[in-house]
Amino acid sequence: MALLDTRKALTREKRNGALSHYHGTLASILEDSSGKELQPRVRTLSQSSPGEIVYALQAVSGIHDAVVIIHGALGCAASGVWFNSGGNHSWYTTNLNESDTILGGDEKLRAAILRAYNENHPETIFIIGTPIIAINNDDVDSVVIELGDELGCKIIYIDVNGFKTKNAISGYDVVFHAFLKHLVEPRQNPVRPFLNLFTVSESPDNVAAIVELLLALDIPCNIIPQFSGVKGICSASGALCSVSLDDAENEYIMLGLEEQYGVPAVKTNPPIGTAAVYDFVKKIAARFDRSEQAESLIKNEEQKIGGRRSKKPFAGKRILLEMDLHRVVSFSSLVEELGGEVSGIVIPHLDIQNAGKLKDLSILSRTVPFIVAHGQQFEIVNVLNKYPADFYIGRSETAVAAARFGVHPLPLDGITYYGYRGIGEVVKRALKPMANNNHASLLGQNSGASYSESWLKRSGNWYVKFEVK
Repeated sequence: MALLDTRKALTREKRNGALSHYHGTLASILEDSSGKELQPRVRTLSQSSPGEIVYALQAVSGIHDAVVIIHGALGCAASGVWFNSGGNHSWYTTNLNESDTILGGDEKLRAAILRAYNENHPETIFIIGTPIIAINNDDVDSVVIELGDELGCKIIYIDVNGFKTKNAISGYDVVFHAFLKHLVEPRQNPVRPFLNLFTVSESPDNVAAIVELLLALDIPCNIIPQFSGVKGICSASGALCSVSLDDAENEYIMLGLEEQYGVPAVKTNPPIGTAAVYDFVKKIAARFDRSEQAESLIKNEEQKIGGRRSKKPFAGKRILLEMDLHRVVSFSSLVEELGGEVSGIVIPHLDIQNAGKLKDLSILSRTVPFIVAHGQQFEIVNVLNKYPADFYIGRSETAVAAARFGVHPLPLDGITYYGYRGIGEVVKRALKPMANNNHASLLGQNSGASYSESWLKRSGNWYVKFEVK
């Protein structure tokens, strides 16, 4: 069934059989994912995990000429502070109270839309639903139709239910479904020679590192949805092809553009490390008849970073990776390139669509711990306690816990790790803690302080169970 045949985007569980809970080894996950479906798991204890509303907000918060209204309680809108910090993007909340959850919040939504429009005059207003709206059944559609006609502004309701999925990444899909339904315009012929470059979670510096390479090849980019205007999303159907900086995040809209408008998707891994950047550049260059220029560009860029790569900062070191599976594939290659060994893998979700990427990790030891979890620090701490690592690469929240085990943290927040520039930056960051081992050693003396000894002795998967249907 085509994506747009459904009124709303299906959850990752229903569409791709996604897992959000797993604890085993690379050998066990390769075996468990060898069939046509993944056996569901449940977690009987959960520390924390983000909801799909967080991902939905991330997908719409960086769009110029648009305003976001979070229809729900004030607490539901708190994520807007994070995604808009340091930016000029406007966001509003309807701030529903206890009475509104029973009697409805239509009037507050109407007032919020009018205020957002009068203060910003945006091209588009996105309304992000919340679990409260799923309970009180507000007639949002009537408000949207009424004020859309009155203001002459496109108002798009994105229904983030919050109860149907355990995979927060489904929030991206809900937003992209709305884009395909309400923003992307019919394809105009002839096709124009530009590239749709999809990015959601990447930092401006990471995107810039890739855009520089593409512009050096004279390939025009339509960067969406982050760092773009509404017009960029509307014109996405007219591209020669699309590529994503991370297919796990953007596969829904790329598949939708291919199904609905015939815009082919270029399949690559995130451009992290020499091999992945080479593959990324070569595949796109071939689409635009720039293969010769690409060879010259790649040769020059690899010469520039040759000195740093030769320092091998991970030589003889064990590295724990926490990131989505597509990035793990690219980073594991970079770790090997810089002399290291992957000692553990933690990813936020796994589904039938990306399980094939596991084969790209076949060069790793089959005993490498493999965890599917998001926000479950105990499982990561448990792995570090049983399988010590020298470096942790991943989220800044977990980096703190890793440092307490004497592990050198290399959080990806605020660091450029895409493209050739990113290789040099990773080397630079990795060399810094190696110059001073005292800091990690001091923190390591406090190893596991947040957990009792009996807790750390438990098996890491003692509360991850098979789901009984």
